[in-house]
Amino acid sequence: MNLYHLRYFVTLAKLEHYTKAAELLAITQPSLSHAISSLEKELGVKLFEKEGRNVVLTKCGQAFLEDVTKSLDILDSSINKLQMTGTGEGRIDIA
Repeated sequence: MNLYHLRYFVTLAKLEHYTKAAELLAITQPSLSHAISSLEKELGVKLFEKEGRNVVLTKCGQAFLEDVTKSLDILDSSINKLQMTGTGEGRIDIA
């Protein structure tokens, strides 16, 4: 699973609009669509449903958003701690 795809998922979930999310992420809308499709294929679930020009989270998407948000918060906190201590060399593995 690609970390960028998780961040793209969270941004799209918050904005509920592909074009606006793509602009905020500074990527193209087709790239965002492809990333979300790849994530859905990997997970084997549908994360979003179209609603007019917007998208809304499915029930699976809502549950996944909670978990991803918590995980990204933990990851960001760990990275910040490593950067502040000057020991930011190496890798962080996420299970």
